[in-house]
Amino acid sequence: MILKTKKQLFAFAAFWIGALFAPFAAQQKSMQDSTPEQRAKIQTEWMKTTLGLNSSQATQAYNLNLLYAQKNEPVLKSSEGKLAKLKKMRPLQKEKDVALSKILNTEQYKKYQELKDQLIKKLKDKKR
Repeated sequence: MILKTKKQLFAFAAFWIGALFAPFAAQQKSMQDSTPEQRAKIQTEWMKTTLGLNSSQATQAYNLNLLYAQKNEPVLKSSEGKLAKLKKMRPLQKEKDVALSKILNTEQYKKYQELKDQLIKKLKDKKR
């Protein structure tokens, strides 16, 4: 996936780090133009496919994804710099991870963490 501007890269990174994974989301539309509901749906679909969520987990994950997409909305829409936005979103992501660990089984949560770590590493490598 080729991102042409720093703004697109930030939107992509913020979505992944602050919200959760959705590899096709940045291609569908800019995260700054999407609604929290759209982001939650994309995240949940990705989780269902990648982590193998059952229907109960999918419902709980959607509700959690929506809650945190709504919490992240003011940060994403703000005119603050990238670093300030990431700093504000980091504690929210930690909260979400704790809640997510109660929804996913051990194997699913481990896979989620591994994929998240891989993504963060790739994003850091791209910055260099």
